Amino acid sequence: MRVLHTSDWHIGRRFKGIDLLEWQRKALEWLIGIIGSEQVDVLCVAGDVYDSPRPSTEAVRLFNGIFATLGNMEVNGHPLEIIFTPGNHDSADRLGTGAALMRPNVHMRCDIEAIGEPVVVTVGGEKLAVYALPYLDPDLSRPVLQGMLDGRDGPLCAYDEQERDEDGHVHIARSHEGVMKAAMQCVVNDLAKRRAENPALAAILMAHAFVSGAQPSDSERNISVGGVDSVPAALFANSGLDYLALGHLHRPQNLTIAQLDRSESIFHESRTPQARYSGSLLAYSFSEARTPPAVGNGKSVVLLDLDAARAAETGGNAVRAIRTLDVQSGEPAFVQIDGTLDEVLGPLADEYGEDWVSITIRLSEYPHGLYQRIDAKYAHALEKNPVYTVRDASAARTMADMRTATDEMDVLTGFVRYSLGREARDDERSVLAKAVEAVRSQGTEHAGGTGTREQTKPARGIAGMQQKEGRER
Repeated sequence: MRVLHTSDWHIGRRFKGIDLLEWQRKALEWLIGIIGSEQVDVLCVAGDVYDSPRPSTEAVRLFNGIFATLGNMEVNGHPLEIIFTPGNHDSADRLGTGAALMRPNVHMRCDIEAIGEPVVVTVGGEKLAVYALPYLDPDLSRPVLQGMLDGRDGPLCAYDEQERDEDGHVHIARSHEGVMKAAMQCVVNDLAKRRAENPALAAILMAHAFVSGAQPSDSERNISVGGVDSVPAALFANSGLDYLALGHLHRPQNLTIAQLDRSESIFHESRTPQARYSGSLLAYSFSEARTPPAVGNGKSVVLLDLDAARAAETGGNAVRAIRTLDVQSGEPAFVQIDGTLDEVLGPLADEYGEDWVSITIRLSEYPHGLYQRIDAKYAHALEKNPVYTVRDASAARTMADMRTATDEMDVLTGFVRYSLGREARDDERSVLAKAVEAVRSQGTEHAGGTGTREQTKPARGIAGMQQKEGRER
């Protein structure tokens, strides 16, 4: 049986003001072609189909077209089995709307109550159980999971006596680890019963979570609760699962889950899953840039071949082979550039002028027309980050001494001294003085005055600031 694992489509997302729907459409159309050419039996989408709980009309229109095509696909003489779960960006209620009326091969698994009831796929006499966890918000999911464990049909091997009350009810910690542990107890109990009837049954868990040991990027939304956002990888050891299809982190990556002695593990089963983050369909931050830069930014999907007999033969899991395929989205290469102004406007611009770039410019002072000069050299300079590298070590560490400043010019020239490590030049002082006069004039007009210097009392603002500083001290 062949499974395609993908996640984090984020349909409708924008990047630095750029609409990404064109590249998302290309990626999804490529995905449809791969499902046909690779003869995929099962498609698993592990969360964040949309980028927002309230996606735009254009985003919904794109998904509906792709969804209709996928739902009508037949591979190897049977309908393509499709399993979706919501992530932390999706609305579970909206994504799951109409799930009960969908075709039998389309499964929107958005309810926490259903996590212990897998989608069972049969192909060529082999069976696969796919357990699909929606994103588990600790505050929202704990009461539901508590009720499921209280009414459980199976042991509570994951919880020792210190975690239960005198009536045997468990305490679910307010954390991602706490709710994932409760969900895994439900999954393991159901899988153990099914394996008792069919020892060759293969099993996958889809989960949208941050598992420890994986590497995040800058484009995931923070999901921390109480400062903790991760789930220990060891929680999945000896769980009986064959593969962990992960979503949430946007870097495609393998995750190692150590096989433990059955007596030392939480769940005491014989199989430990192989695990991967498929990564997002497109790059959504410059932290996902490739070295060297590449169109498509190294995004991929996972092709997984399962052989139910393999686990019995090897004593391991049922994963026979794992491959990754690079997504063909045409998304422009993301490039992070760092250099002096001469380097940025010279050889770096010649090499990367047509890419999407984040530029860090090392400067000793701010040159006139900096951003305009960069835009003239780069078609898509999406981030411009000037960094001042030279500063007089003896310069004061405060921008201005409000106790000694007598007027606005003292404050402004102090800012120049702090920022550039030197005194303001005459031409710079002239520009600053004109700005001060313009602000004074505007203030006088609002107050009903004529705009003369005597009427505006220029030192008044400084005195007020000095009084404020004194109160704060």
